[in-house]
Amino acid sequence: MLVLVNPVSTGTRLAEALREEGADFLSLYEAHLGPARDADTTSPRTLTHHSTDTTLAALRELKPTAVIAASEYGVLLADALAHELGLDHHRPEQAAARRDKQLMVRALEAAAVPAARTRSVGTERELAQALDEVPGYPVMVKPRDSAGSDGCTICHTRQEALDAYRATAHRTNLMGGRNDHVLIQEFLTGTQYIVNTVSMAGRHLLTEVYAERIDRTEGAPVLRHIISRPTLTPAEADMADYVFRCLDALGIREGAAHTEVMLTAHGPRLIEVNSRIMGPSLAPDPYHAAFGYSHQHLVAERFLRPDDFARRFETPYGAARAVAKIFLRPHRAGVLLAADGVRTLRRLPGFHSIDRLPVVGEPLRDRHLTTGACGIAYLVHEDEDLLRHSLDVVHDMEDAGLFYRLGPEE
Repeated sequence: MLVLVNPVSTGTRLAEALREEGADFLSLYEAHLGPARDADTTSPRTLTHHSTDTTLAALRELKPTAVIAASEYGVLLADALAHELGLDHHRPEQAAARRDKQLMVRALEAAAVPAARTRSVGTERELAQALDEVPGYPVMVKPRDSAGSDGCTICHTRQEALDAYRATAHRTNLMGGRNDHVLIQEFLTGTQYIVNTVSMAGRHLLTEVYAERIDRTEGAPVLRHIISRPTLTPAEADMADYVFRCLDALGIREGAAHTEVMLTAHGPRLIEVNSRIMGPSLAPDPYHAAFGYSHQHLVAERFLRPDDFARRFETPYGAARAVAKIFLRPHRAGVLLAADGVRTLRRLPGFHSIDRLPVVGEPLRDRHLTTGACGIAYLVHEDEDLLRHSLDVVHDMEDAGLFYRLGPEE
């Protein structure tokens, strides 16, 4: 029996993958995620976590074979429960570093893995001291513990950094925590990538590599799309090896990881590691069309059919097709009147599907975050150049205000 901890966001897709396999599993929800638990129609059983002692007592009766973080919300609790139950999972001594970006950098430095220069500050005085030491601008200001590009600001001057700090410090972040500390980090230039993996007994399987297009909008990084790399250049292969070193430094040994890394002129530099499956959309079919698997289905295979999963280490990384995921964007805030651009999108070469299309009559939310709240489109094709042309068409429509027709802001 498996335990999924807080299967919200793409965690619901992991639950669906387990259900497809006929797996015996339980979904454990923390009390503040009660609405997600009540809406859960996939999990055969659910349990509410009120305290570590009561949850451990219940799980010891059930004798689970694994406890799996099924979202960013479940990372720390899954590690703690697996450790107390004596189950294989990530190394407990690095648990905090897998969530806290400052500790993450320190773990890399301790393992002699190159990392971006990073300072954690909790006051304006500490911020001033950190800015005195930066070699130059721009710098990145971001929460120490959040997700989805929440609070990330590119600052070109000392005043911009101070303004960003004041806008972020001591506020509630996307994960529901308080930003008691804020990170000041050197601004990394290059091409940003996503590297997804699934690990077993400390051995890491490279599952997907994506290049990202990130624009700068109102001082914040905005993810426009990702496109897979069916084959890797030598520099990208070195980057994948670098990611494996990061996973080792952070004690990741069992299950999924979703890593963001910048390939700079000086080599790869970690942005962050997330020890769970990729978000915010994992509609499985486009990934299967490109790779023959999805991230969540490989996690299911690793825990349900480990012998089958182990054989994947014998096959080099590669894919028959490229897949692109577009984070659809409105050109401004407003209430959605019509999704006119969808008609064109569906006729573009490589179009596969749309996930989470926003509802007409509702305001478009989180348009600068990577939550997928404004919709996600998938393209799949053997010809990468053709996909890139289709991506350009969609982005041109978005930027011209032709994709979403909007009414006034509420």
